[in-house]
Amino acid sequence: MEIQEYIEMTYDEIGRLDRESTVFMSSVSPVETHGPHLPMGTDLFIADEIRDRTIDRLKKSHPGLTIVLLPRLNIGAGAIPVAGSFPVRYQALLFSVFDMGKALADMGFKYWLLTDNHGGPSHQVGIELAARRLARKGFTLIAPFHESFRRMIARDPDLLEKTGLPGNAVGAPDDAHAGTNETSLMLAAHPKKVREAWKTLGRAKESPMTLLPKILHGVSKILEKAGAQDAAHDFYFMAHGFAWVSDPDMDPYQGTPENASPEAGEAMLDYRADLAHELLSKALAGEKIRLKPMGWSARFLRDIM
Repeated sequence: MEIQEYIEMTYDEIGRLDRESTVFMSSVSPVETHGPHLPMGTDLFIADEIRDRTIDRLKKSHPGLTIVLLPRLNIGAGAIPVAGSFPVRYQALLFSVFDMGKALADMGFKYWLLTDNHGGPSHQVGIELAARRLARKGFTLIAPFHESFRRMIARDPDLLEKTGLPGNAVGAPDDAHAGTNETSLMLAAHPKKVREAWKTLGRAKESPMTLLPKILHGVSKILEKAGAQDAAHDFYFMAHGFAWVSDPDMDPYQGTPENASPEAGEAMLDYRADLAHELLSKALAGEKIRLKPMGWSARFLRDIM
């Protein structure tokens, strides 16, 4: 397998790449506050780790591929409204991803795997909208975190079985930011970047449900009774998210960081890399990939997510 850096290549070298066996890869996530114990680049560091572990799997399963690493996209929508975060509007993310993908498609390329670790619904919806527009041009953009995160929020039985983790350790709605899950991921991938404060941080305060979160929570209950589980999870997650980010006294993390462990992080990293490898392998075999990120059922609300 050949691995190259896009920004190190010349026009002629890019032109000689085989269009059928070249896969572009990069990571995307915002620079964002992650409590007092994790760095601003936490989501990017984790996304890079997933990318690298996916490449390791591809070396064994698809040794004839050429992997071209695109520059990181250090942007993301829906970053938490705390000093230090750099949020962008979802439209900026959508157009950035679409325009890059279109440039690759216009050169005849077909595949881009975009690793991520940011759960903001507007962020994921923006990327998936770009992916579906690119699909109309015959170009496949896969953002595997869309599927991973939905399984995490739903406490998917397959995820729990394969990782051997309890539901409160995989990034469920009340642990979706800098809590047990993300701290575990960083302890596994970059232990030296984790500050000692993680060992003594108690459970984050629970933010009160104001009017909008209560409405969203009520909608989730109605959808659940109607059997629309994906949509129910969307509205349930957004109810908790809105309650948290609209709380003027919010803690800049959720869940319980002190319950983290590097073993749990390793299990989640491997699960997510396996899923990314599986989705890309299906695309290379000719299967169309359509993912539904968190918030997809309520994408008409993306301007306020």
